[in-house]
Amino acid sequence: MQFQTIKIDKTKTASIDVDPQKGFSELCPKELPVQGALEIVEELKRNHSKASVRLVSRDMHPPGAAWEAETPEKMLEPVGLPEVDIKWNPHCVVGTAGVELLPGLPAIRDYDFQINKGIDPDAHPYGAFYHDQADTLSTGGIEFLHAKQIETVIVGGLALDFCVKKSVEQLLDAGFKVILNLASTRAVFPDNANNVANALAEKGVILIEDAKGLE
Repeated sequence: MQFQTIKIDKTKTASIDVDPQKGFSELCPKELPVQGALEIVEELKRNHSKASVRLVSRDMHPPGAAWEAETPEKMLEPVGLPEVDIKWNPHCVVGTAGVELLPGLPAIRDYDFQINKGIDPDAHPYGAFYHDQADTLSTGGIEFLHAKQIETVIVGGLALDFCVKKSVEQLLDAGFKVILNLASTRAVFPDNANNVANALAEKGVILIEDAKGLE
């Protein structure tokens, strides 16, 4: 994996924190804790410092959704619904601590744009920019970026191998230059993190080791 120093125009650059929530950290161990999740906060804030606008997405799930695993052992079992592929432990349920942002991040309303996804009980979208698997029902994030004349988006958040990956792919499809700061993300399955990052690089994503790689 090769890293490079990237020159950016801050006025045309945005950052997005993808689902940096307690439900994906050891603060909520019965949900979907991602190893090292709390370590990304400072690096996410460094991403913010390189951008003119800051976006954040959150999983906002209802209780009893169609994708909920009855027991942890049933997680990742196929579901087969049009908008639900596999089962997950209950996580980021509205009204619980799991929805909240990781400690140390800005207040939700201090971001320039917030995206809430996954509220429908029969849908479990991964990417931040669409409510459906086919990428047809927009969350408004891409339109916001276009309205702000953004060309480059710095991405971090949780988790690299699911919601971050899909969000990056959606940004690429929308024509943005995408920079993935690996220090500001962690994977559900850490052993596969390099493979995911390399596959995204092959699609045109610029990988940086940390925010020091941005000028």
